[in-house]
Amino acid sequence: MAPLSAKEIILEYVCPCFGMILGNFMFAAPVQDLKAAIVKGDLGSLNPTPWGFMMGNCMGWVLYGTLLKNMWVFFGNAPGLLISIWLNLGAVKLLYQGHHVKEMRESTVAFLDKKEQQPRIPAAGDEDNETATNSTEDWATIIYNVTSQATPAPARHEAIVMFMSTLWVILGTILAFVDAMDFDAKVFMVGIVTNCIVFFFYGAPLSTIFTVLKERDSVSIHIPTMILNTANASFWCAYGLAISDYFIGVPNGLGAIFGGIQIFLYMTFPRSSSSSSSSGGAKDATERGSGATQETQQVGNGSSTQINSATTRDAENGFVVASA
Repeated sequence: MAPLSAKEIILEYVCPCFGMILGNFMFAAPVQDLKAAIVKGDLGSLNPTPWGFMMGNCMGWVLYGTLLKNMWVFFGNAPGLLISIWLNLGAVKLLYQGHHVKEMRESTVAFLDKKEQQPRIPAAGDEDNETATNSTEDWATIIYNVTSQATPAPARHEAIVMFMSTLWVILGTILAFVDAMDFDAKVFMVGIVTNCIVFFFYGAPLSTIFTVLKERDSVSIHIPTMILNTANASFWCAYGLAISDYFIGVPNGLGAIFGGIQIFLYMTFPRSSSSSSSSGGAKDATERGSGATQETQQVGNGSSTQINSATTRDAENGFVVASA
């Protein structure tokens, strides 16, 4: 076996190694934000939708890495899959809690708004036991009516998670039991579906790019996310091209291009002083709350995507990079 050249070592080992490390760091970016949200009991500005697609993306790349026995792809996404499951469980819990709190508040106001439901409150110094007792009974009735009501809970996020899970269960079943498909066909099918999920996220960076061009202000670009995503995408793109795997190289190449465009726009359109001061405050708040980064969607492992940072702006700023 001929010794590997320096070029082969860099492209086939160093690049995927760095991509794997950066990808997993980005997958973990929303963890502290979600922990803070759980303690607070409110998702706040966190957008959990990318986490559902992040789970589907990681499932695809884990399966892809397993088929090819590619440890870089597998270990670049397996931790992200576990993290995404936790993120989605936490998001569903907080989304339901937020819905329940809103329903209770609206119901309480509705009950109090009805004249016949208004409790009798004794005047100051009134020692009429009967009045006090009636007032207590009225409040107890309102509290019972509000807390015991059954209201439908929206399941939009659960639908995304179930769709991704069902999709990969069906594809996994096909891969396992359809003997008519050869190995290359199975790899092609998994690669195509995974890339389709990854491309969904390109709407985020494109939206950010159009916003910067329209406003001629780069305040909507989250610098740390931009740098990490661009570097991660570049590493995976180089690796994908080196091993002639275009399912890895192409989507990450597009991610690197989008990252390069954002860097160019950031250098071309400096942040306005007012925007900088306001974004600085948001950044400080984000850093105190947790280490944010996100819509980022991080999604595959080479897939750098922005998963969600503590602010909506950060979430829209990252870009997907397919994962290897």
